[in-house]
Amino acid sequence: MGGLVWASMAPFYLFFGVYLRSLGLTFGTIGSIMTIGSILSSFPQIIIGAIADRIQHRKLIISFAMLARMMFSFMLLLSRDVLSLSIWYIGMSFSLSGFMPLAQSIVADQSERDELGRSLGRYRLFGSGGWAISCVLTGWLAIENLRSIFAITFELSIIGFLVSIVLPEAKRKGDEAISIVPKEETKQSPVLMVIFMLSVFLACVGMGAASSFLTISLSQLGMGTFLLGIVIAIGAMCEVPSMYLSGLLCDRIGSFSVLAIGEAGLAAVYWLYGIVTNLYTYILVQGIRGILYAVFTVSGMATSSSLGGRRRGSFFAGLYNLSYYLGTAPGPYFGGLISDYAGLSTMFFLSSAISFSSAILLVPWIFGKKRSETKMHQSNA
Repeated sequence: MGGLVWASMAPFYLFFGVYLRSLGLTFGTIGSIMTIGSILSSFPQIIIGAIADRIQHRKLIISFAMLARMMFSFMLLLSRDVLSLSIWYIGMSFSLSGFMPLAQSIVADQSERDELGRSLGRYRLFGSGGWAISCVLTGWLAIENLRSIFAITFELSIIGFLVSIVLPEAKRKGDEAISIVPKEETKQSPVLMVIFMLSVFLACVGMGAASSFLTISLSQLGMGTFLLGIVIAIGAMCEVPSMYLSGLLCDRIGSFSVLAIGEAGLAAVYWLYGIVTNLYTYILVQGIRGILYAVFTVSGMATSSSLGGRRRGSFFAGLYNLSYYLGTAPGPYFGGLISDYAGLSTMFFLSSAISFSSAILLVPWIFGKKRSETKMHQSNA
């Protein structure tokens, strides 16, 4: 199911900005459209997550969300003018809010104790696999016609809706806490959640800006649609094993530490986006980006699910996704404005600085935790 949803997202990630650019829109206008879509896919996740925790009919909510996504993608297929394209794109983005937090909480509920990171890693592994296949397919079909992205998204959305109908309702394994965060730290979960959400928000501001204009940057360097799809797919293929390994690392050393590694690493990738001009070097850069994106994503999901536990899993997943999408929301807008006035390279450098600051925010807590553990070991000795 997750693989189909991420596969349906790939065509728009790859070429929607390129398509709007071909219609004559400025970077700022393209960024504004993407920003509105991100905002309307973020805030509803908290509400939907809280409702799902209360009524427990998560499968029904996911099916309605997939139906809405299918309908919006169909309207996009029929649309030609910028206004209609923008409206239905925003609607399709909104429909994701009924899937993301609920899917994460379902996976967390099915996880054994002390295997939360690995379970979420396996779940996102299939998402990355679907994304990679869709990138190659979209890049190939877009050679002749960029509008093929609308048909691909619609067809994948149909399949996703049909699968959501036949999937059985997942049942919780129990009400016991699932935790990568030790019990003494769960008492501080409100403080930790604020630090966590702010860090994810800042990281996603940089990600939103850099990712939204990467394909446009590559196309301006002369990369064709098929090669562009291959380059992005390589990054996704590197995510596939890295998703599981990242979950294993979260279970071993703690998700906050892994999150900081991912955020700092992505900052380095965005800096490389600003200086690399050799098209084939981007293959290596995207491979590294895929690994680090897996580290960032799985650790973020693991942290939120761990802090929320089984009883509030959907709500805390919604808070995480709120930070994620609320961060990516202003990224395209400000990235577009900066690119219009200072160039794409400057925008990538600023994205790198913002992402690095998000990792710095976690450092005091990580080192404070290590000092506490050292004192505890000394007192027990």
